[in-house]
This record gives sequence, C-alpha cells and structure tokens, in this order.
Amino acid sequence: MKNERCLTQNDAATLSRIAEHLLRMGEVEVNAGEQLLDIISTSIILPVDVQRKGYVTLYSTISYSPVGSDEVRKLTIVCPQDANPQLALISALTPIGLALLGRKALSTIEVNLPSKRIEKLKILEVLPLDTNIGELALS
Repeated sequence: MKNERCLTQNDAATLSRIAEHLLRMGEVEVNAGEQLLDIISTSIILPVDVQRKGYVTLYSTISYSPVGSDEVRKLTIVCPQDANPQLALISALTPIGLALLGRKALSTIEVNLPSKRIEKLKILEVLPLDTNIGELALS
C-alpha cells in the first residue's frame, strides 16, 4: 500500500509534542491533537537529517491552487505560536495545515473546512524550510 505522507523526524517530534500538549488540554472541539497523532502514525518517518524534496514540512512554503481555478495561492506552514495569517504563516493545526503536512508537490488533496465543505487543492510547488521565520520549538 502506497503511503501518501512523508514527515521528517524533526517534524514528527515537533508535531508529537504539539499533539501531546493539545491532548492534555482536552479541548472538546475539533481535537487537532488526535488528528496530528493520526497523521504521524500513518506517515513515513524519515531518518534524522533526511528530507525528501517536494514534500510539505513545517516552515516550508507551498504554492497551491483550488482545483478548477487558475488562482495561485502561497502560504507557509508553521507551528501554532508562529502563525500570522496576514503574513501567510498558517498554523499546522488549521484544516489546510493538517491537510498539507507531509504531502507531495503535484498532489491533489482534500481540505475539510469548518463549514463542513470540502475543498480540493492542487499542490503546485513546495519550497524548503524558510530559515528567516523561526525555530522548530514549542514554547
């Protein structure tokens, strides 16, 4: 069976810490902690210091387009504490962040929006970690 997600070991560790924190908080709403654990457990985890080109990681910048549209959008997936939607720094805990993590460029994915709608997106390009943004650490 082909696995559709691939995470770096650093991303898996960071996402695990975030999930553990969320589960301890016990938020009743959509529990992103459980979703993160599901993503981690069903992903290929790469060895230390190995990163596959073209896969969405924390702090990578993604160009994507809604399926059926010519509009190109760009965002960077970040840890929750670094999120700033005005700068297109989107938390990994948002529906689009959860849908994109570990996915490969040129894939088409489905994003479950809070409005119970599903939006299909085509990942056009994944640019590696943007070191100008921040550290991969939970405060």
